[in-house]
Formats: sequence, structure tokens, C-alpha cells
Amino acid sequence: MIRESFAQSGMTQDQLTRACGIPRSTLANLLSPTAQPRVVHVGQMVKIAVAMGVDAREWVHKLERFERSIGGTSSMVTVQKRAARRAPGE
Repeated sequence: MIRESFAQSGMTQDQLTRACGIPRSTLANLLSPTAQPRVVHVGQMVKIAVAMGVDAREWVHKLERFERSIGGTSSMVTVQKRAARRAPGE
């Protein structure tokens, strides 16, 4: 979704970096067509969407529909939930 919206935005990576405040190297990794899928923090996703004039709620709804279509919770979501429950210092 990020790559598709970026392609349609007409922005350069430098413009998007300035608009959303996310490091250019991070954006380059997210936008690379050869990069492996990666976990994007929801805060970063919202900043990127807002910078490109996209309603972040649309992306969230698409992700929710995708999760339901694959049968609920993906392993990545499960890992993220477990990691969030760890106490500091673990």
C-alpha cells in the first residue's frame, strides 16, 4: 500500500522524508520493490499516509480485511503481541 501510494503521489523520497519525518534510509527500504516485506510501526504508517494525503484509516481497513482473509492472526502479528508483553529488561 505504501509503495503503491508513493508511486501515485508524484513525490520524491526526499520530499516524503521531509513531509513525514522518517529517515530516508527507512523509507528507501520500505519503498524498494526488491525488499522483503517488513513490519511497519503503525505510527510510521500513519505519518507516511498523512504526508502523501492518504487516509490512514483506509490502509488499516485493508489490513484488517487481509488478516480476516488469511484466517485471523498472522504469525507476525502474534510475535509482535508477545514482544509487547515482555517486561522491561527481558
